[in-house]
Amino acid sequence: MIDAHPIEGYFDYNATTPVSEAVAKAMTAALRRFANPSGRTVPSTSNRELMRESKARVACLLGTEPEKVFFTSGGSEANNWAIKGSLLNHLTSPGHILTTAIEHPSVLETIRYCARQFGFEVTCLKPGANGAVNPDAVADAIRPDTCLISMMYANNETGVIQPMEQVARLARARGIPFHVDAVQAVGKRALNVETLGADFVSFSAHKFYGPKGIGGLYIRDIDRISPLIHGGGQEMAMRSGTENLVAIAGLGEAADECRRELDNWDRHNLNCKQRLIQRLSSAEIETRVNGASDYDAAISNTVNLSIPGIRGEALALLMEKKDGIVVSVGSACSNNKSRQLSPVLQAMGLADEEIQSAIRISFGRFTRLDDIDRFVVSWSAAWRSSGPWISADRGPSR
Repeated sequence: MIDAHPIEGYFDYNATTPVSEAVAKAMTAALRRFANPSGRTVPSTSNRELMRESKARVACLLGTEPEKVFFTSGGSEANNWAIKGSLLNHLTSPGHILTTAIEHPSVLETIRYCARQFGFEVTCLKPGANGAVNPDAVADAIRPDTCLISMMYANNETGVIQPMEQVARLARARGIPFHVDAVQAVGKRALNVETLGADFVSFSAHKFYGPKGIGGLYIRDIDRISPLIHGGGQEMAMRSGTENLVAIAGLGEAADECRRELDNWDRHNLNCKQRLIQRLSSAEIETRVNGASDYDAAISNTVNLSIPGIRGEALALLMEKKDGIVVSVGSACSNNKSRQLSPVLQAMGLADEEIQSAIRISFGRFTRLDDIDRFVVSWSAAWRSSGPWISADRGPSR
């Protein structure tokens, strides 16, 4: 079932998703449960039970056991923990880290920090023109001293799915810890972490209609990772600190909704994606899809498009100002920094002009098919009325 949507014109679900009504109700109810879950009182015991229920719901969504799921403040903390916590075991003899050039900043910056601070060597593999890293390139890049492989499941800018199963087999055969950043995959595709075979899997609630500020890390074996946060011994002494009960309640509800409705959401997103591509083709606007777009090659809710000769940033601004259409020109996590060309699209080999003309469109459960039609009308009007201020060879006026 697809809900009535609360936000018209919103096409930036990869940045964040609206909190669902059920999640909001669960969090509101939890607001009144103020007792510290780590306490020994009767209210504390009740709150611990709520936490256990939420963790069980998350574990059910991920296809694992509750004891292997650990709460964090979100995807960035989970990524930091997986990387640093794993590498702490190798500080006396820093080895080699294998990752890709298209990772989220919370992965790449963490790995760069470990390289600078502790002397690890790093290989960043580039993807092909389709946006996916070749598993043969991963196999060739593995060294005898490789001590961690870290890759994302689905790219946040293109939606392209990476060869997780093949890399997991390579890592397991060589005894190398394998971290998967699944922040953009959980809630969009069915994912069984036990079948996947990764050692660590990161996720974040606000990517699947849960609250911001809560996420988690699947840990296959806690003996392979050290804690980042020490203190009172919460989370099996793996992640200390008083638990965020309200956010945990929201995460549990979001996970349960996702488990029940994921197939419906995925079909709906695919319908939106196909309709968008078909409508743009009918509108006779020259566009290029950046990266693979087939169902098996990319998550259903994401399309990255370039229009030759048009500056994507200016086009997005015009569409939002005139029609209330919200899209992205890259990773939302970098929008507060100085504007730069997308490292993801650069790694894929796109020319600067193609990158400057790129826009990311991402759908969700509240997107309606007539929203797609409205988007294309706005896109077409902005394209036809584009003057020098929106062309790729000149920046937007200030």
